[in-house]
Amino acid sequence: MADLKRKREGGDSEPCAAEKTAIGIIPARHGSTRFPGKPLADIGGKPMIWHTYHNAKKSTRLSKLVVATDDQRIVDVVKDFGGEVFMTDPKWENGTERCLEVMNKLKEEGSSYDIVVNIQGDEPFIEASHIDSVVDVVATSDAVMGSLCRPHIDEADVMSVNNVKVVLDVNQFALYFSRALIPYNKKGAYDPDTKYWRKLGIYSYRADFLPKFIEMPASLLQKSEDLEQNKVIEAGYRIRMGIVNEAVHGVDTPEQLVHLNELIKSGEIKMTNS
Repeated sequence: MADLKRKREGGDSEPCAAEKTAIGIIPARHGSTRFPGKPLADIGGKPMIWHTYHNAKKSTRLSKLVVATDDQRIVDVVKDFGGEVFMTDPKWENGTERCLEVMNKLKEEGSSYDIVVNIQGDEPFIEASHIDSVVDVVATSDAVMGSLCRPHIDEADVMSVNNVKVVLDVNQFALYFSRALIPYNKKGAYDPDTKYWRKLGIYSYRADFLPKFIEMPASLLQKSEDLEQNKVIEAGYRIRMGIVNEAVHGVDTPEQLVHLNELIKSGEIKMTNS
C-alpha cells in the first residue's frame, strides 16, 4: 500500500490530502462604511449571516465553521441560530487578521487545523462545493494559498477594474492577478476567443502560512494593482486556483440587497435553506 504520509523537513510526517483538516472562518464586521450592519441585513426573512453560515455548513471538507466579529449584536444573532462565534479585537483592519486571531485562540485551547478558509460574510449564497474546491487546491498541492476563478461572461465582465482577472499555468497555479485585461494581445483590445478568468472572493491558506501572509510587507506588484495576493507570488510562493462555472451572489451595497430580495420574491433566486 502506498505511504499515506509525506515527510516535512525535519522528519515529521504530514497528513495526506484526505486527512488534512480545514476550518472555515466567516469574518463579519458591523461597521462597514458603505453598508453599516450588513451581516444582519434581512434576506428573505433571515439575516445575511444566517444564510452565509448555513450554506457554508454544507461543505464536506470543513471540520469546523465559526464566525469572527467585533460586534456583540452579531455575536447574539449567531448564537441565537446555534452557530459558533468568536469575538475578535476591533482594531483589525481586515478579515484575514480576524481569522488569525481565531486560529490563535483555538490553538490555545488545544485545537489546530491544516487549512484555513476565509469565507466572505456578504456572500449569502456561497456554494458548499466552492468551499470544498478551495480547500482541495491547497490540500493536494504545495500551494500556500488557494482561491477560485470562473470563465468570463462577456467584455464588460473583464474590462472593469473592479473585476480581478488571473492567468494560470497548466496546473492551475496563478501566474499573476490584475485589474487590467489579461492576457493582453497585440491588438490592444478584448478578444472574445481568449479564455479570460475572473477571480472570486474566497481564499484558503495553509495554516502555518497565514501569520507569514499577514506579516509580509506590501510588495511592488501589490501596490501597483491594489491586490494583496500579488505579494505572495512576488515573494516566490504559490497560489493555486480552483475552477468553477458559476458565481455566487455577493452583496456590497444596500441597493444590491434590495435587488436580491426582489429576485427572491419573484422566484428567480430559490431559497435552499428554511
